[in-house]
Amino acid sequence: MPAVKDALTYLGSEIGKTEKVVTLSFEEYLDLAAREPGRVLRNIFQLFYDMVNECVDKGTDEYPDDPESIGFVKYDCTRLFAERADNPFFADRLFANRFIRQIESLRQGFQQNRIYAYEGPSGCGKSTFLNNLLRTFVAYTNTRAGQIFELVWEIDGTLFSQDAGASKKLVVPCPSHDYPILVVPKEHRPEFLRKLLPDGEAKQKILGSKEYEWLFTGEVCTVCKSIFELALEKLGSVEKVFTMLRARTYKFDRRLGEGISVFNPGDQSVWVGNDGKPTGGVFTNKPLQQDLDRLFGAGRVKYVFSSLAQTNNGIHVLMDVKGYNKARLLELHNVISEGVHKVGGVEEGVTALFFALMNPEDKRVITDEKMESFEGRIQYNKIPYVLAPDTEVDIYRSIFGSSIVASFLPRVLENFARVIISSRMNMECKPLKEWIPDVAKYKKYCDESGLLLRMAIYMGVIPNWLSEEDRKKFAAPVRRALIAEGENEGGKGFSGRDSLRLFGEFFSRYSGRPSLITMENVEDFFKHRIGRERRDEFIPKNFLAALIGAYDYAILNEMKEAMYFYNKERISRDILNYLHAVNYEVETKIQCPFTGEEMEVTMVFLKLMASRIAGREMSDSDALKFAQDIQKKFTVAAAKGGGITETELYNDLFAAYVRNLKEKVLQPFAKNANFREAIRAFGTREFETFDTRLKEHVIAMIKNMMEKFGYTEQGAKEICLYVIDKNLAEKYS
Repeated sequence: MPAVKDALTYLGSEIGKTEKVVTLSFEEYLDLAAREPGRVLRNIFQLFYDMVNECVDKGTDEYPDDPESIGFVKYDCTRLFAERADNPFFADRLFANRFIRQIESLRQGFQQNRIYAYEGPSGCGKSTFLNNLLRTFVAYTNTRAGQIFELVWEIDGTLFSQDAGASKKLVVPCPSHDYPILVVPKEHRPEFLRKLLPDGEAKQKILGSKEYEWLFTGEVCTVCKSIFELALEKLGSVEKVFTMLRARTYKFDRRLGEGISVFNPGDQSVWVGNDGKPTGGVFTNKPLQQDLDRLFGAGRVKYVFSSLAQTNNGIHVLMDVKGYNKARLLELHNVISEGVHKVGGVEEGVTALFFALMNPEDKRVITDEKMESFEGRIQYNKIPYVLAPDTEVDIYRSIFGSSIVASFLPRVLENFARVIISSRMNMECKPLKEWIPDVAKYKKYCDESGLLLRMAIYMGVIPNWLSEEDRKKFAAPVRRALIAEGENEGGKGFSGRDSLRLFGEFFSRYSGRPSLITMENVEDFFKHRIGRERRDEFIPKNFLAALIGAYDYAILNEMKEAMYFYNKERISRDILNYLHAVNYEVETKIQCPFTGEEMEVTMVFLKLMASRIAGREMSDSDALKFAQDIQKKFTVAAAKGGGITETELYNDLFAAYVRNLKEKVLQPFAKNANFREAIRAFGTREFETFDTRLKEHVIAMIKNMMEKFGYTEQGAKEICLYVIDKNLAEKYS
């Protein structure tokens, strides 16, 4: 029994966190509106914007000081699309930026009816996206921050009729879920709000911004309008009428169709009334209508409404424009265009967020009907297949578990995703060609079509291997053109479902072995395990080879960086000695004023320093000419005064010296069999049998690979052996 009580206590506590339906008198509602106008006086568009703004933090710009930034920032949409979802949706950076820009328009006053159509190929996750978005919206409206109010009448029947059948208290919910503030006659509403709201920024915003224009142009439904006018006529007092008004929190419930209506292509439009007979799409409540007739006279208040009233000031969704949803979309033409439609002889106003999911071919529904004016009311947003490797990896981790990462060498999982994404991209990209006419100059880092470069840019990364010239050319217009090009990609290639199936096959084949999953495994899978026809159809020619080449070059440099542990102070002393030595003839004995060291200017020293700075071997004559050039630059730098280590010449020589030391760092070890065996034996007793200096290099290298590049000890050993066995130092010499 204690366990049962604990479980029930927990359940009661958690359910208790959800805001209950609250009913306020009209006066209480107005008092709350005066105190919290931003929360109480908002429509469905503002509510939806607030929901997104609550769930998505301000975007992160990795280059905040970049003057050419176009605001292509990183948004974390996890709470919006993935958190607590049975089937998470992961938005890549391209889609997240498009979605947030679209949502911004809701705040900026573009709130007239339109359809927000999300278009994408089969298997891109459209349904998952929208289902999760609606789930998050409903959860938000169940909190105090997400409350909005609808109008309800509680009418004292004895004030209007002495008929014994008249109800003493008649509850009449607004069939259109209208906002209580709209019952105030439109012509008096501006002055009413001026008097209601306290002076301040919120008041100025409400009275003067486009965002709140609906407060002054909107009207309540014909039912509420009729009741207000007839009650005022009978009672002769606005105050008495307002005592019958209530403000109730609007409860959104997708399953009941209240506030949110979702239609699938197979849902037929069959409406029935209380008596079970077809209604023709017109609803009423006969007992309530009879009570209204007794109070106000037969037919004076017509309690009729359509199915659209259930989502007035709510959300109306068509999940794929197929089947019965084709007709539904076309029926929405007048509603979208005019904001009203006829229900019997009554005009019903409809303001809602209209969403539709479409495959590319579904646009024919509009064009075939030649409804160009309707086309202008549809705002398209594409949901293509994922084009960012980090997002694709997030999907794998979500489906197969975050533990999969431990089975891969660094970069390999992301590179699997890059192969998948390459199938979704266009080989030709005009903006890229105009920016970098010859992408082949980056063949160590990128493929010939620049797919890897564009993937990086789609993730918000400006690769550090770009030349200074190309970075300067990467101006705002170029960036906008490239990001816009991304909207034309992702409509072909491996779908999301294909990608998950392929990754599942790949992981089951290569995981569970003693060694970690490598790029060789990726190459083997895509070359030999998916079928030649499919490989050639989907994976761009030479892309896999370019990806492996870029990977090999990257890990070679990681290993060089890990092996480099020269003393910066020693490098500085070498450069300072050299800068003094170039002023003297060979075989001259000198004392460097910068270091205090005594030395002889020899040809060996001049050749060694020249080769380390220039990165190539030099003859005696070349080394002397190089020294003369440095001497001229040194004279100019010295004439300017100041510390020698602060000069541009010193910093350039230091950077070149370090760069070339790193470049050559593997040369003494690459063909040393003992070096390979020491790496293989690292972590075992056998390792202790090797030369002390060799062990020091291996220990430092493994440690740096782990600390600087995220390898495990096993991964560091495996990748270093891969570099040696592939002879990458020689390949990229």
